[in-house]
Amino acid sequence: MKGVRDYSALAIALAVLLLGWFFRPWFHGLVMGFYRNPALLYMFLALGALMAVKPKRYILGKNYTLPLILGGLFILSIVALILSSPFANTDLYKEYHPSLVTGELNLSTSYIRILPKFTAYRYAIDTIEYARYTLSDGHLTMLNGTPVWGFYIVPDGAWNSIRLKDKGVLFVDMGTTQAKMQRIEEELQVGPGMQFFDNLNWVLYKKHYLVDLDLPRALHYNGKLYIVVPYISYDFKVFYTVPKWGGVFIVDEDGNVEDLSPEEAIKDERLKDFPIFPENLVRDVVEAQNYWKDSVFANIKNLWPHHENQIELIDVSNQGNRQPFLVVATDGGKYWMTAVEPYGKAHGLAAIYLMNARTGEMSQVKFETPLTGPVKAIDYVKKALPTFDWSQFMAVEPIPVFIDGTLWWRVAIIPRSGSGVAKIAFVNAETKEVKIFEDEREVKEFLLRGEVVQAEEITGEVKALYSYIKDGNTHWILVVGNRTLYISAADLSEELILKLLSIKQGDNVTVVISEGRIVDIKR
Repeated sequence: MKGVRDYSALAIALAVLLLGWFFRPWFHGLVMGFYRNPALLYMFLALGALMAVKPKRYILGKNYTLPLILGGLFILSIVALILSSPFANTDLYKEYHPSLVTGELNLSTSYIRILPKFTAYRYAIDTIEYARYTLSDGHLTMLNGTPVWGFYIVPDGAWNSIRLKDKGVLFVDMGTTQAKMQRIEEELQVGPGMQFFDNLNWVLYKKHYLVDLDLPRALHYNGKLYIVVPYISYDFKVFYTVPKWGGVFIVDEDGNVEDLSPEEAIKDERLKDFPIFPENLVRDVVEAQNYWKDSVFANIKNLWPHHENQIELIDVSNQGNRQPFLVVATDGGKYWMTAVEPYGKAHGLAAIYLMNARTGEMSQVKFETPLTGPVKAIDYVKKALPTFDWSQFMAVEPIPVFIDGTLWWRVAIIPRSGSGVAKIAFVNAETKEVKIFEDEREVKEFLLRGEVVQAEEITGEVKALYSYIKDGNTHWILVVGNRTLYISAADLSEELILKLLSIKQGDNVTVVISEGRIVDIKR
C-alpha cells in the first residue's frame, strides 16, 4: 500500500507540473517577478529552509550550525535584494548612455502630434458600429511613414472575447484636430483582447517565456496587417538581472509568429520605418542615467544623501499617456524622446534624452539657460486663460517641439469628455510666452514658420495639374478654378507634397496660401 501511495503522489505531482507547464503564460507575472529579482527567490528559499528544519529542535540540542547558516543566508539575501537595483542600474548605464551631447534638436515640424490620445480614442470609439466589439487602449505606431494612433478592434466582454476574433485596426491621424481615420478590417487569428489560446500574450509567452513584452503595435504593410511586439530579455547576474533589448516578435493575420533578433529586426524590410526598440526599456534606461558614477557604492552614496546630477522622469499625472514620446527628426529618423527634471521640487527642464527607435543609440540635449518643464507649462497655459471654464476642459499632453531652434511646449486643451480639441497652446520654455490657437491652419503655420500671418483661401475645381523638374527640384502647375498656382517641392512639407500628389483633375479643393506659400490643401 505504501508503494501505491508513493506512485499516486508521484503521479499527482507530475500532473501538476504538466498542467503548470501548459498554463505557464498565466503565471508569467509571478515567475518573472522572481526571475528579474533572483535575490527575492533566494530570500524565500532561505526562509522556507529555515522553517523546514525546525530550528528550535536544533537549538535545544545545542547544535546551532545549520540554523545559523540558514539565518545568515536569509539576511544576506535581504541585503542582496536591497543592492540589486543599484547594481542593475549601474550595469544598465554602462550599456546605455549618451554617445552625443548637444545643445540643439533637429525635429521635423511636419510630424508634430496635434491630436491627444484621449481625443483620438473618442473619435475612434464613436465610429464603432459593431454591437459586440470595442477598442483596445491606443498605441503610437506608423502608417505610410507617418506617426498615428492605433486601436485594435477587439471583442467586448468576457464571453465575446472567448468566442470572437479581433476584427482589425483603426488608425487615427495625430497630425490634425479633425477625425481623420483609416480602418483596416481583417480578422486576426492571434491578437490582444481575445481569450484563451488565441490571446497574443499566451501565444508569445509560449514561444519565449522569460521575457517582458512591450506594447503590441499594429503594422500595415503591403496590404497585410501585422502585430509587432518588441521584447525585453535579461542578463542573469546571480543576485540581480540587467534588462536589454531581446528581439522583436512579428505576428501575421494567420497567427504565425516570427521571433527576430535585434539585428534581424533592423534589417527586416517591413520594419524599415518602424519603432522596434522597446518603449518600456527606454524608461528604464533614462532612470539608469542617475547611476553615472564608476562604482555601485559611489552611486548609492550619491543618490541617497548627495543627489548630484540626479534627475527625475517627468509624467503629467492622470493623463494616461506617459513618456517617452515618439518623434520624427528632419532626416526622417524615428526617436523616443524623454524630458527629465532635476531631482526634488524643481520643475525646470534638466535635459532631453533621445533614443533611436530602431537601434537604441542614445543622445542627450542639454541647455545653457534654465528652461520651463512640462508641468509648469500647463500652469502657464491656465494663467493665460483666466476666464476659461477649467471645470469643463483640461490641458493635456505637454509635448516638446523645437521651432527655429527654440523649445516650446505644445499643450492641447480638450473637453473633459474628449470630444474634440478646443485650443492648441504653445509655451516658450525660456521666456514663458504663451501662444494660443483655435484654427488648425494657424497651428501648422506656427509649427512650420514660427509665426502666423493672414492667409488667402482659393476654392474651386481642379482644372489641371502638371509636374516638371527644374534645378533638381520637382515643380507643379496647379489650376484651381480661374487661378493658376506655381508650386515648388522646396516650399512644401512632406505632408503637403502627399496631399498635392493625391489630387486629381475634377476634385474640389481649397488651397490655403500665406505669404505666397501653400500652407494647407483641403478636400
